[in-house]
Amino acid sequence: MWLETLLVVIVVVNAASAIVTVFRQPRDIAATWAWLLVLMLIPVLGFVLYWLFGRKLSTNKLNALATQQRLGIDQMVAAQQEAVELSQDQGANSPFAGAPELVRTLLKADGALITTMNDVQLIFDRTEFSRRLFADLEAAQHHIHIEAYTIAPDAHGQALVQLLVKKVEAGVRVRVIYDTFGSHRLNRNFWRPLIAAGGMVEPFIATKLGRANLRINFRNHRKITVIDGRVGYMGGFDIGSSSRKYLITQDTQLRISGQAVASLQARFFMDWNTTARIKKVHFQRAYFPESHDTGRTTMQIVSGGPEQDLEAIKLGDLRLLALAKRRIWVQSPFFVPDDSLLDGLILAAQSGMDVRLMVPKQTNQPLMAKATAFYLNRLAKHGVKVYRYDAGFLHRKVIIVDSQYLMTGSPNLDVRSFKLNFEIAAFIYDQALAERAERQFKLDLQQATAYTYAEVKSQTRWHQMGTELARLFAPIL
Repeated sequence: MWLETLLVVIVVVNAASAIVTVFRQPRDIAATWAWLLVLMLIPVLGFVLYWLFGRKLSTNKLNALATQQRLGIDQMVAAQQEAVELSQDQGANSPFAGAPELVRTLLKADGALITTMNDVQLIFDRTEFSRRLFADLEAAQHHIHIEAYTIAPDAHGQALVQLLVKKVEAGVRVRVIYDTFGSHRLNRNFWRPLIAAGGMVEPFIATKLGRANLRINFRNHRKITVIDGRVGYMGGFDIGSSSRKYLITQDTQLRISGQAVASLQARFFMDWNTTARIKKVHFQRAYFPESHDTGRTTMQIVSGGPEQDLEAIKLGDLRLLALAKRRIWVQSPFFVPDDSLLDGLILAAQSGMDVRLMVPKQTNQPLMAKATAFYLNRLAKHGVKVYRYDAGFLHRKVIIVDSQYLMTGSPNLDVRSFKLNFEIAAFIYDQALAERAERQFKLDLQQATAYTYAEVKSQTRWHQMGTELARLFAPIL
């Protein structure tokens, strides 16, 4: 009798604790139910999993991220915002007249400023990216700002530190933000030469536990480099190679010069001032030099993160899909979308458009790959042309619409990137760049295999159950 009573007490206390724990912070209904089931069905261990994956950032940290623009950066932002409003009155003469709804969506969701006359170069190969990046770092005269998810302690990472030390000694100001989860292979000695030389290095939103921080969510997945306020890099490549099974040699990176570099600089300033305990930075003209018209590209740079009321990057993706009249081509390492994005692609395919999705056959995250397979099955069933890249871990993250519009950056097309990670993406209004990305897509197709609905139907029930089970964890992956 006493044992039954004890079990009832344990169940009731566990259920009450689960409800209090999950409802302490607002989250969407899918994640709420997922965590309730985990906590109630897996006593004790469920709370360990929640400690690792489910806790949100403190309100103070989120508020700091949302309000850093008040630290002087707003002086530049306000001027550019006014210029954008004036240019929207130009009608057909506006450089973004073909996509005003998308432009306004991104302006309202994230304050993403429209910039014109940028020179933007697409880089698809890791070797080429490293060569270009190091050449620009070598040429720096005033400052180098780097925000990275993964910096590996391999030959590339060591070469980066050595070069940054050299630039500090030459009088260049160097600031580095890195994510402790993505850069978990770094030890305490890695940054010591740079700090000793006078460089500034900060882990992103560090806790009192330092590198031993157990919170796995809320990773800073942004990959930004700004050099002298004139050259900027953003995209998907990390610095150095992963120690995991499949190396990432193919991704999409942007090298930018022109007005858009100021948007990257402002993003870095906001993130630096949120995470740095001392030596915060403020608006100075030297960090935002006068930009020359160097190219023809119009673009918006959009940030995403858990501090936002609206999922700005996802809203941009949905609006981008809605612009399509003929085709939508997508590449992503993982595809674990919410219903709105999934339905958007299926709706486009059902209306007769050429909708293609390419994902890698090989990845370093088996559970995410299993969850991706569930959604690939849905897409293949409803007319989307699905391809699996066979020649390694394809890491590109792009959406190309009608050979006119291009989205690329750090976010995967998954729930984590839209809700949990700190991400950055570029929405580009340039036919030449969209066509260049299409040509690369076609080259990748030569090393990809079509994934048809006939293949889906041939799968065993056990295989399909595995994908369905992995999909249940999608809201908290």
